Amino acid sequence: MCVAFCDFNSPSCEAGEKITTKQSVELWVGGIEPAPQGSKRYVGGNHASGGRFIEASKKLAPFREGIAAAVKIYLDQHPDFQMFTEPVKITATFVMPRPKTVKRLWPSVAPDCDKLQRSLGDSISLEKYGQLMTDDALIVQWEAQKVYGEPGEMGVHFKIEPADIPWHLG
Repeated sequence: MCVAFCDFNSPSCEAGEKITTKQSVELWVGGIEPAPQGSKRYVGGNHASGGRFIEASKKLAPFREGIAAAVKIYLDQHPDFQMFTEPVKITATFVMPRPKTVKRLWPSVAPDCDKLQRSLGDSISLEKYGQLMTDDALIVQWEAQKVYGEPGEMGVHFKIEPADIPWHLG
């Protein structure tokens, strides 16, 4: 799928005019539990002794490694891929494990959806994880949800595409 960008600073550009075409990327990273990013904890003694902050979630590193593996496969299969350098929209579904005793429809408990989004955004914008965009600040639109899945269905499905024209300009 291709979506077009328009430089509104250009005098020759009208709303909806196609100037630069970008591809979209859609990936499923399965078999790994989505992990939040954001909460940190301090280790190593007091501040004077040179302690440091680390991620509170021990699941974050494996989640990022799973994303990195999927991104590497994608990049190997699409050698002509050009990293996103313009504003993007991300649509993501985080599939969480359903505890055996839970009957509710939605996983309306921790981890928070926004912390899962932060984890995904950093993972696809950092070079060491297989960079798909130059900076996670390019993410200007999100559609995200977290749902329960059956055993073996854990993971994240996400799509990156050029951002829609802001509502007030369209």
